[in-house]
Amino acid sequence: MEKLIEITDNALDFMKKAIAEQNCLGIRVNVIPGGCRGMAYELNFVNEADQSDLLVEKDGVNLYVAADAVVFISGMTMDYVASPMGGSVIFSNPNATSCCGCGKSFNVEGAEACGGCCCG
Repeated sequence: MEKLIEITDNALDFMKKAIAEQNCLGIRVNVIPGGCRGMAYELNFVNEADQSDLLVEKDGVNLYVAADAVVFISGMTMDYVASPMGGSVIFSNPNATSCCGCGKSFNVEGAEACGGCCCG
């Protein structure tokens, strides 16, 4: 069976630090309507687990995946890239048929893109 989400070592280190700072259970990844391609990734800290979420555990990090998002992100890789201006979670999604230049918005075949812009 294909992995639901692959988490790189850089993303894992970032999430470990963020979870410790927030003193929470883990991080939840979801897909919401929005962005210039129609769908946007959403990351939130989890203080109370939602029983419908799928749990991906790796090296002590709990990543909760919203059940409704699974079809859109199955097989995705999450990475983290640090820069002098901060850092960013990078999503490499094999299901995406188009992506926004900022990397936070995507579309899949058969989904209608919206007219908004996530890039400010």
